[in-house]
Amino acid sequence: MSRQDEKKPEVSIIIPVYNAQKYIRQTMHYLLHQTLESMELIFVDDQSTDQSREIIMEYKKQYPQKIFLYDSQHGGPGEARNIGIKHARADYIGFADADDYMEYDMYEKMFEETKKQPCDLVYTPYYLIRDCKKKVMGRLSIPLDISQLIFQGEVSFWTKLIHKDLLKKVGEIPAIWFEDTAYMPVLFSYAQNIVYLDEPLYYYMKREGSITNRMEDRKTLDTIRAENYALEHCNPKYLSAVAARVADRILFNIRTRWYYSGEFMKHLKEHKDLFLENPILKQYPMRYQKILHYIEYPGEKIPEILYVTAFGKEKEQHKRQALQYAKEVFEIEAKLVILDEETCDVFETDQVSKAYEDGNYEYVGHYFAIKHLFENGGIYLGEEIELHQSFEYLRSFSSFFGFLDENTFTDRVIGCCKGDKVIKELWKTYKYPPFYKDPMEPLKNRIRNILVAFAGVRLDNQTHFYDYPCAVFDSSVFVIQGNHAMHVCSHNFEKYYKDQAYTVLPTSTVVSLAGKSSEDVKDLRQELNRVTALKNKLLGQRKELRQENRKLKRKVEAYENSTSWRWTAVFRKGGRLLRKL
Repeated sequence: MSRQDEKKPEVSIIIPVYNAQKYIRQTMHYLLHQTLESMELIFVDDQSTDQSREIIMEYKKQYPQKIFLYDSQHGGPGEARNIGIKHARADYIGFADADDYMEYDMYEKMFEETKKQPCDLVYTPYYLIRDCKKKVMGRLSIPLDISQLIFQGEVSFWTKLIHKDLLKKVGEIPAIWFEDTAYMPVLFSYAQNIVYLDEPLYYYMKREGSITNRMEDRKTLDTIRAENYALEHCNPKYLSAVAARVADRILFNIRTRWYYSGEFMKHLKEHKDLFLENPILKQYPMRYQKILHYIEYPGEKIPEILYVTAFGKEKEQHKRQALQYAKEVFEIEAKLVILDEETCDVFETDQVSKAYEDGNYEYVGHYFAIKHLFENGGIYLGEEIELHQSFEYLRSFSSFFGFLDENTFTDRVIGCCKGDKVIKELWKTYKYPPFYKDPMEPLKNRIRNILVAFAGVRLDNQTHFYDYPCAVFDSSVFVIQGNHAMHVCSHNFEKYYKDQAYTVLPTSTVVSLAGKSSEDVKDLRQELNRVTALKNKLLGQRKELRQENRKLKRKVEAYENSTSWRWTAVFRKGGRLLRKL
């Protein structure tokens, strides 16, 4: 008897598989022990190179009427799901990943909802498991409408039970990365009868190394293809909701996948007509204002010009170091401009002339560095900077600065486009000497004053990409060497800043400290708060005991000084003597 002649199952579950041997037995256990008995499990192996296929075949021999295995030609999870859909026999189709698990009654509860009322989609929230912590995701408000589902609903396949007619209507899942981002908003837009089951039933395991966690992977840019697919294929009736969803995702990508922030900004501007008058986005003023700010952000890149200063320096040695900088700062060799006595007029102003004659070469160098940055754009690097990767991804910003600590900005790493308005304000502090009472004010003080007063930057030592007219990076990016993904270069604190109360630590120590994630710090802070509270409680109890002890001591002293105590002293002595005998 062929498979098509067998009794049709109530639910088909499709599981794409690629090198999942570590987790697939656990997933298989939860799938095989579902309380809904009339189910088929369709595994699609996407050319795994580990033992995944062998493990599936092992279970298939035990459950030949329940487990089915097909092959995909390494086309990704989207193509694997398409193959599974073609072979699914049930009217309702669900999905699972090969490294997750679910409640034992998940599919029974979802399928029971389809019996209560006609529906083409059942939606549930889920549990996100990360670092042994559980969080409910994808929860929606009731009553549910399609626009809300499109804008706020979770796009993962594994929290849905979908009627096969709806899948046929929407068409094949695109064979790209982020296929859920592409496909699910389209499916939502064509769904007519939606049931929302407000109960998390699926456990999604967030693991390191997935495409969503490797921002430098070029596959990350498939998110743009996915978002374009959703805009092009959705039901025109719900285009505004899909556009709002795309805009919100672009904000997320700019914030978390900063490595390609330039491409995401370009993507945002390409669809600005869908965002500017979007009624859903306007319901969220802060989000909408951020989108407007990004749309207005300059599109040009910082030019590939590197500035270094060499006033009062030995030229040949400094030139060799500068040439090495030029090869490493950009992905291609940059134009190198050495600012020294040969390329600059040290008598340009009385202030510069006096500084040069007094040997204040730092002031002279900063003066010409800021001037050239404003007039031509580029990147300025001060002395004793150790480069660890290129500045290429930073070129998408109109200008950028870096924190030295919570109250100070570094004066050794600055970049900008030609005529940048923040650098313009900084240049004014040099162009017009009366700007400061002390005309020799250090550059780092000028930067702090301009960024705080003009750009509105908060002194928080945090990274901000587009919240201000310039990008600002925390100290782990330009100053200290750690394992932060955004780290570009580090400062030599042993030679500089000795008189400014900075402590020099070994690189290994800094790497260890910098490697603490925000979650680690949060956990440590919670533990510290718990210990502190316990300590305070114990101190409070200790204080109460001391007070009680003092009261008892005073009572004993009063009793010992009483007449009755003195009169009975002879009897107490006699009693002690009798006890000894």
